[in-house]
Amino acid sequence: MTETSPNLPVSTPTSPSQVPAAEPKPAISTITRDHVPIIKKRIVVCCDGTWQDGLEVQSSKFTNVLRLARSVNYQGCEKDQSIVQVVFYQSGVGTDDSLYSHYVDGATGASLSEKVQEAYGFIAHNYQPGDEGTVFLIDGRPDPINPKPINYQGAYTARMVAMLIGEIGVLDRKDMNHFADIFITYLELGKCDTDAEKNRLKSQLSKWSDQISKGRERADPDGDDFTIKCIGVFDTVCALGLPGGLSVNPATRSLFGFSDNLLGKHIERAYHALALNETRADFNVAKFEQTEEGKKRGQKLIQCWFTGAHSDIGGGYEHHDLADLTLGWMTAQVSDILSLDTAYLSSLGEPVAPWGKQLPHDSRSGIFCIARAIQRQLPSLGTLSSEWIHSSVLEQAELNPLLKELLEKTPALVCDLMPLETELKAGWLYKEDSDNVRSYRKRSTTESALNNSNSQNRLSFGARLGNTIRLIIGKKGASKNERNWLSETFSTSISSPVSQPSSPVTRRVKGLA
Repeated sequence: MTETSPNLPVSTPTSPSQVPAAEPKPAISTITRDHVPIIKKRIVVCCDGTWQDGLEVQSSKFTNVLRLARSVNYQGCEKDQSIVQVVFYQSGVGTDDSLYSHYVDGATGASLSEKVQEAYGFIAHNYQPGDEGTVFLIDGRPDPINPKPINYQGAYTARMVAMLIGEIGVLDRKDMNHFADIFITYLELGKCDTDAEKNRLKSQLSKWSDQISKGRERADPDGDDFTIKCIGVFDTVCALGLPGGLSVNPATRSLFGFSDNLLGKHIERAYHALALNETRADFNVAKFEQTEEGKKRGQKLIQCWFTGAHSDIGGGYEHHDLADLTLGWMTAQVSDILSLDTAYLSSLGEPVAPWGKQLPHDSRSGIFCIARAIQRQLPSLGTLSSEWIHSSVLEQAELNPLLKELLEKTPALVCDLMPLETELKAGWLYKEDSDNVRSYRKRSTTESALNNSNSQNRLSFGARLGNTIRLIIGKKGASKNERNWLSETFSTSISSPVSQPSSPVTRRVKGLA
């Protein structure tokens, strides 16, 4: 016999054929245009990291951002009303069909500003007052068998877009004509040194950044001060992500750098997956820090640590158990505000180890074997960074001694699984004799041999560095590249062993040397 609440009426069971399922009505905003109610929608922006283009890789190497983009249902539900969900997927820096773009843009971030403008432009062109904005970003990843010099800018792009929305709101079509000038002025503001210059640039921006500017009022029609519903990022790193010996000119770091890690008070929710096993100093994590004002407004921040190096967190490896965990966590966090096809997400799993037990990849391989090693600062309770440790970490055979000591002293740092994560864990289909597991074991053996070789040759490799690419970006975006062994390596690697005329692209890359 079924129990019923004493406060609720008991309904008479009926056949589905007798009462057709009621479809949710479209969510109608109270805002009107020409007295016609506007139908609300959710705008979801998904930006991949450097050298990541989900349209050109096999499914086993899909990044989490591509999986999220493809899992977004065409419409969701809000208060029993349907709401359209519009998705924008953006490939990463250095994915244009050109070797120059692949190596130079990918290694220096020369087209990062274009990606930021493109993502913001999509929001501005599709937004109407009353819509919800959700931003997901992800970083790139190095191939452990064929490593290349990579930086990681997906999450950086997300935070730049979020910063712009916080500063100028969402411009309308007419005001977007000024966006390029606005963007360049913000870049100049980020690198100027004198107060007089800063004040001059801020004065130029005041028309757009003032609290009562059209863009800011347009982005916050209900006056709750939240202009972005949610931002989700995967292991944002502080720098552009090249080893110290290969880093770009300091002016470039300043140009694209964050002034701080404060979470904008205009963001309602923020979720950040962090890598416990990333040891490269140039990839130290840029944690969000919540302001007291944001906390008082009811802003929600969760930053969760997972097993893995930087690229294990965002996905892209052929064997991606660890990325599946971060994807499941992110999905669970946003499932109440974003309608996702969880069945599709579940179908992408190809476990190579029991739940939580895959070993992290070694990020200090290839060109990164020279990277200076550090231990990332572990979390503590009661801070404005709101950090936790995912329970899957406890499944690892070995833990870092410092982490093990922290967990013994502060077990409350370990967060419980959310219902969706529990469901995904129950459906974790690990088969020890599967072809995928055998492939993983074989590849792990190869990677181990390569990593040992990297360790032995680290000093001699570092001695070859010499001068490196230094991208000097002026006020107008002009660039100058100095002679360096890295560009010579690029031109050598793309030269055919058979004598034949060089293509325009080949000549362009060779011209760097």
